[in-house]
Amino acid sequence: MVDRGWLITHKNCLDGSTAALIAQNSGLTPIFVEPDRALEAIREIPNEAAVYLADVSLRPEEYALVNPRITKILDHHQSALGISHHDKVAIDMGKSGSHLFYDFACGQHWIFPSAPWERLIGAVECYDLWKPCREPGQNLNRLFQSLGHSWYQNRFAGGWTFYTPDEQTLLADLIFQETQYREEQLAHAVKVPVPFPIVAIPLTREGPTNEMAHYLLSQDMALVILLKPDGRISARSDGRINTAELMERLFHGGGHARAAGGRLDYPGPYDSSHAQAVLERVSQDLQLNLVAFSE
Repeated sequence: MVDRGWLITHKNCLDGSTAALIAQNSGLTPIFVEPDRALEAIREIPNEAAVYLADVSLRPEEYALVNPRITKILDHHQSALGISHHDKVAIDMGKSGSHLFYDFACGQHWIFPSAPWERLIGAVECYDLWKPCREPGQNLNRLFQSLGHSWYQNRFAGGWTFYTPDEQTLLADLIFQETQYREEQLAHAVKVPVPFPIVAIPLTREGPTNEMAHYLLSQDMALVILLKPDGRISARSDGRINTAELMERLFHGGGHARAAGGRLDYPGPYDSSHAQAVLERVSQDLQLNLVAFSE
């Protein structure tokens, strides 16, 4: 395999892992990071190596520090717009990170377009960007979160493939477990009604957080904030609140207008008092800085 350099991409994420599959087929070595840890990863890569980023980005002040090290950044997060004017940066919020990297790799003739790749990337993108017909990607994400990247790497190394009977059985079990997890975590939920209905949950353990957030949004919540035990925050919006800007302002984070993340300044685990404090901070901020988002 040709050694073309390194790809830094999103950790614990179906979109990031799909970008990593494309990278491995393209002769790149993937590195997985949380979105706010890309700068640290760049500094660990040998100076002479080509460095690509997909589904993660850098803040303008970070980009200024490592600009000579960057070969290409391909991202789709709103928080990356601050560096979009640079020649080495391509931002398209209408595509997933893996879709952008797939197009780039095909354009470089590192891999060739195929129906299995396009089906896989389409399913991942519909799920990642909340597009219609997202269920295939949703089910794939359920298995990915349960079985991990190594399983995903082996099973989908060449693009989409059909599930085995054992995987189908596991998928049914996972959907059942989601309901149990949701009820368990909802017992710790804290809500406020202003300026929109907002809920925060101090999670007692990791689990299918995306699915729980989608459920709460379907119950007329405008914003769902999940406090994860390791200090991360996950935010999801129904469109009335711009989560990327909110996370940038308050929690050292960023992302998409309807899905973003950040970090708290103090370590977990958390309880309802921490959730209440986060909600008070968010409510005060929104009443001062609310940015309406329209699709």
